[in-house]
Amino acid sequence: MERVYEGMSLREVTEYLFCRDMPQKSDLIFVFGGPEPARAQKAAELFHAGFAPRILVTGGGMVPGGQTEASFLRQILLDAGVPQEAILCENRSINTRENLLFGRKALEEKGLLSGLRTVILVSVPPHMRRAWLGFHNAFPNVQAVCCPSDGEIAADSWYQNHDGQHAVFRELEKIRSGLLKGEL
Repeated sequence: MERVYEGMSLREVTEYLFCRDMPQKSDLIFVFGGPEPARAQKAAELFHAGFAPRILVTGGGMVPGGQTEASFLRQILLDAGVPQEAILCENRSINTRENLLFGRKALEEKGLLSGLRTVILVSVPPHMRRAWLGFHNAFPNVQAVCCPSDGEIAADSWYQNHDGQHAVFRELEKIRSGLLKGEL
């Protein structure tokens, strides 16, 4: 099992959690559920730059206003000019593992699973390692490219405030738990 945070320096924690790749031509943009509009904005930017022909938004959690996370993110994509036919929506998942499992099922039902070779993962910056680990568990033969959205919790400053520290150590705990359970 990977060493997850005991004895890790701030630099090692940062390098471990905050995964970031250069975008590359992919088959799909996979947006993990959450209430931050920046996720959908990043996906729209990648879509308009021609990195992938479709976007899957996930998330059944509710955001203010009574919408699911996926419906909320879908509307941001539509407002940003992403065509409706390029957006797939998974509205039942309530955590990262379900985002992946229900997202996989949605892709399978649309006949898109077998054609996946490379997928761009979009979430908030400190979530990217867990997203990447979970993705490889759920999609073992598909390459993942990490392209986090902008976020309040950034790699260069997370340790300077309580909210950043809390979010990072919470992610490390979730990764440790997921590894112990065999979910990551």
